[in-house]
Amino acid sequence: MKYDFTKKIDRLNTGAYKYDFMPEPLRGSGIVPMTVADMEFSAPPKVNEAVAKAAFHGCYGYTGPQGEYLEAVRHWQKTRHDWDIEDDWYVVTNGVVQALGVAVRAFTKEGDGVIIQTPVYHPFYGAVRDNGRRIVENPLIANNGRYEMDFDDLEKKASDPSVKMMLLCSPHNPIGRVWTADELSRVADIAKRHGILVVSDEIHNDLIMPGNTHTVFAKVPGASDNCVVCTAISKTFNLAGLSCSNIFVPNALLKEKFAEQAHRDGCGCVPYIARFATIAAYNECADWLDELISVIRSNYALLCDFISERLPEFTVTPLEGTYLAWIDMRPLGLDHKALTEFLVEKAMIADNDGEMFGSAGEGFRRWNLALPESELHAALSRLEKAVKEYRK
Repeated sequence: MKYDFTKKIDRLNTGAYKYDFMPEPLRGSGIVPMTVADMEFSAPPKVNEAVAKAAFHGCYGYTGPQGEYLEAVRHWQKTRHDWDIEDDWYVVTNGVVQALGVAVRAFTKEGDGVIIQTPVYHPFYGAVRDNGRRIVENPLIANNGRYEMDFDDLEKKASDPSVKMMLLCSPHNPIGRVWTADELSRVADIAKRHGILVVSDEIHNDLIMPGNTHTVFAKVPGASDNCVVCTAISKTFNLAGLSCSNIFVPNALLKEKFAEQAHRDGCGCVPYIARFATIAAYNECADWLDELISVIRSNYALLCDFISERLPEFTVTPLEGTYLAWIDMRPLGLDHKALTEFLVEKAMIADNDGEMFGSAGEGFRRWNLALPESELHAALSRLEKAVKEYRK
């Protein structure tokens, strides 16, 4: 391999949520947490070089997305996703979560219903509830461990005149599904017939496992005039702390409304360092991403093999995209609080409680696989030992 994905990086006392806010028994223990969705890998060397050069310049003023920045974004979307974007579709926000809130405020009013497909990334709930809107759940169906959309239920929920928006997670966090073009076409059809605006969170769109293909929602026939597509460099290149997202709204009237709300919410600048990181990442780091995906795929295979051979009562959901594994630990018979205590105190594991993604996630755990293989194997060994002792 050209890049090093084996090195353990010391992130303690850097303000990292994963480390400095770990459960007390684990903080400072040397245990690598598998919680927050950032990576335990350094960003690509070309990005680090560009950031160092930008820092050396020394003048960190207000920075816009024009010129070389937009050219890099356009180049990436075309070469990675065969998507031709136009400059007048673009709005910058300081994160996709911020963009979800902007969209909810721009296109709905208090009391309106917003569809989410549960279990789902927990800020989806906040984007709706915190703005006085009403959550309308369209629960996903687990079919032999693989999740699918319930289109009959989606049709029913969308037909309610008070429902105005759908927050789509594509690829889906935490279950790791990469929705097919046919599935997205059915979503687009239902949404258009019932006047539902689709806001598609595609932050994991570059992290696609071999054998799967990500379809940009705006590329689905009939969808481009009825959607907001949210992207970012954050997950792809481990740059979440730069707080920069690229949001695309192909419909000119919708784009104007979104941009006006974003302005009211204080959006407008590309963070200075993020500008140079984005240009380097999108122009020079495709090979780094390809290697990263092979590492994630290898870690997922290790997880599945270990669980199958040594902890067969657990089930790992098929991973099609993201670097997040969804593990069914319900056979232990513990509620979510007891399960968390067991994992922290007995297995020395810091992961995400599935219940945080909705009630359908109780008994499940989300593991971040973007870490050195040796650390994943160590966590699995601790889990096996703890489960065996518990079974006794």
